[in-house]
This record gives sequence, C-alpha cells and structure tokens, in this order.
Amino acid sequence: MMNKLYKFSAFAALLAGFALSSCNNEEADIFDQSAAHRTEQAKQMYKDILVDQGGKWQMEYFTTEEEHGYVYLFTFKEDGSVKISGHNEYITKITNIDANYSSFGSEESLWDVISDNGPVLTFNSYNKYFHLFADPEDVPDTEPDEQGYGHSGDYEFDLMKFSNDTLYLEGKKHGASIIMTRIPSTTDDETYLNEVVALADSFFNAKIPAVYVNLPGGYRHVVLDGATQLPKFYPETGDYITEWVGRNAIITHDGFTLGSPLTLRDSIDGKDYTIQHFIRQADGSLLCTDDGKTTITADALSKVVTNQALVWQVDATQSTGELGEAFNAINTGTKAFNGSSITYIKFGAVTESGKKYPNAVFIRLKLKAAGKTLNIYQEMQTEVISDDEFRFVLGDMEKNMATYVTKVPELQAFIEMLGNTTFKCSSSSLLAPVNIRISDVNNPSSSLMLNLQ
Repeated sequence: MMNKLYKFSAFAALLAGFALSSCNNEEADIFDQSAAHRTEQAKQMYKDILVDQGGKWQMEYFTTEEEHGYVYLFTFKEDGSVKISGHNEYITKITNIDANYSSFGSEESLWDVISDNGPVLTFNSYNKYFHLFADPEDVPDTEPDEQGYGHSGDYEFDLMKFSNDTLYLEGKKHGASIIMTRIPSTTDDETYLNEVVALADSFFNAKIPAVYVNLPGGYRHVVLDGATQLPKFYPETGDYITEWVGRNAIITHDGFTLGSPLTLRDSIDGKDYTIQHFIRQADGSLLCTDDGKTTITADALSKVVTNQALVWQVDATQSTGELGEAFNAINTGTKAFNGSSITYIKFGAVTESGKKYPNAVFIRLKLKAAGKTLNIYQEMQTEVISDDEFRFVLGDMEKNMATYVTKVPELQAFIEMLGNTTFKCSSSSLLAPVNIRISDVNNPSSSLMLNLQ
C-alpha cells in the first residue's frame, strides 16, 4: 500500500509541474488543492491520454511468470466504450475453431478510469475475449487444476506512468507489470494481430534446435524453447541441467520482450549484462534495446547448414546459375536412362538399411515404370571454413548411386561440382534461417536454395 501511495504522490507532483509550466510561470502551492481534486485531475488526464489520437493501443499483457504474454489491441472511445481484440489459443477454445491454431476475436465492452490510492484503468463490463484471463475457472487442456484462480490475470490496472506514447501499468490484484503503446488509429486489428502471430515462426522457428544470446564481450548463452515464449537460457559452455534459468516472454508486432529482466554473465569479459527488450532488425536478428549491443541469432549459417541433426532440400525453382542448371539437368539424364524423375535432393544425416551416412547428399528417384521409389546416396563430409563459408568433402558412394552415375552423366557432373565448390551462405533471417542460399564463392550467381525440412 505504501508503495502505491508513494507512486501516486510522485505522479501528483509531476501533474502539478505541468500545471505550473502552463500558467505564465505563476507560482502556486499544489497542496492548496484537495486530495480529491488532485485525484480527479489525474483521472481526467489519463482518460484524455487514452482517447487521444484515435484511442488505439497495443497492450503487452502478462498474467503470471509461468505463462507467456499476449498481445491485445484496445480502441478507447469517449463514450466509455472500448473495442478489445486478441489472437491467441484461448480465444480458439471460446470460438471452437481448430484448436491447433490461435484465433482472432474482437468485442466491445466498457472502460473507465477510477480512483483507489491512485488512478486505475478498469474494464468494468465483461469482455469474453479479454476477461477470460481473470475468470477463476480451470484453464482448459492443462494438467494442473487451476479451479478458483484460472490464469490469475487482471482486468483492473494501476496507472503508474505515461511517457513517450507509452503507459506503464501494474495489475491491481496480481501485480504483473504491463505496458501499453499507442499505435496508429488506422490500424486494422485483425491484420495487425495476424502479423504478430506470423512473426512467432520468424523469431523462433521450432525447426531450429537452438538460438543464442550474443553478449557484447563475445560469450554466448543458449536459448531453448523460444517458440513457446517460455524460453530457457544457459551458458554455452555450461550445463543445461544445473544452470538453466527460465523467463516468460511475449512476441509483439516489433520485437520480443521478457516478462522480467534477466542478467547473464559474459565469461569472456567478465561482465554482467541485463536484458529484457528486443527489437527485430532488418537481417532478422533481435537487438537488445537495453544496451544496444546484445543480439539474439541462430548459430553461424555455415554451422546451421552443416548441422547433422538437420535435413535440407534443394528448391529447384529458386536455384540459379551453373549450380541450378546442373541440378535441373539431372532430370533430363534420369528420364533418358529409365524414364524416372527426381522427387527431391536433400542434404543431411540419413540411415538406410541399418547403415548410417552421417552427412550425406541423397537423391530420391521415382521409377515410374516400376511403380516404386529408390533412395540413392553419396556420402559427403562437411568442412566449415568461416561463419558463412563451408565445403563438401566427397566420401563413399552407395552402390545404386554408383550405378546411376555411370548411366546418368548429369548426376556425376552435379556431384563433382558439389565437391569442387566452396560455398558462401546467406539467409533472409539470422534468427530463423529455415531457408539458406549456398552460392559459389567464385561465382555468386551460381547457387542452390536449401529449405529446412
């Protein structure tokens, strides 16, 4: 209680400062005004802020530390109504749409700013898409029985501060820190929230096993389970079992935010760095705005593409130059040999008939005449040269592959080209590089597009 009284007193002093600066420098004692009058001024100021410039806001909504955050949009109107829009898995459970996906929901209800040791934003009529987090019912499809407290979310919020089109709030009952940011009044709620959902895969794609916090001194911490928005962090040279620390988080329209600050040690420079807020960069990485230096990325692209736990498929339509032509020419050769055609060519670790090819390029041919499929393999080790360069080192050839290369010279030429080329990697995203282009370092127009399977 004392904490909230202190914060409101500081706010009242700030409000008085605004009043003094707008009255021709006339001096006045703010305490000549009654506490009730100051409270009414605060309430009105926040009401004016909320409806100003079209009244549209994004809320980064958190319930407890065990649950990730949710993005909601609010459009406040002077008549006391508010449109609330969300897009999440719990709205799906209300709308009975496919439970494998989150769903959009939007509904109008009522809002107000009231007083209780300070100004409080209240959503004082039931909104099924927002108040679901404050319902004391058991959360569906979870193992714990939450009957009596549900998600432990709030629908009333202490208004703590307003700065630079951002409102800082605190859940009145459960105390979660919440921020609201003004967004353009012309924003279409459904389009905006669909974009937020789509960003989840581009930030933390479940196909990428781990990403890294890159601290300014050069040391890295591994990030697991980012796609769940309940990430776990541990030192790259440490032990996951004993050293991991978790946070809840939220993916917003512009970035990624942890529910509370996290301090990580850089074992190279010996310093501690505290991180919480990240903004998406043009290269797909996340930049920490708390220090302007720390980033989150996947591993170096050359290490991602040569990771033996991953399998990559060549996209013929996006491959270019001599490599693209050589790849597409294989179909011509196989059809001339026995009427078969390539289903795909993949790079990655495979096991066939009990024999493991630890890092192989393998080609699957569909033999139309025989009505069956055949996998043939060329074993290829990989050598990482730098963060974005690598090469293949040709190894053993599976017996069926040995037959095909004698009958299909185009296949032989493609394999030889792979073994004679140093590749440079590039991707549109350094955080979720599920599509990587590998280009000949001596002929950048010659490339293969690889898609992660």
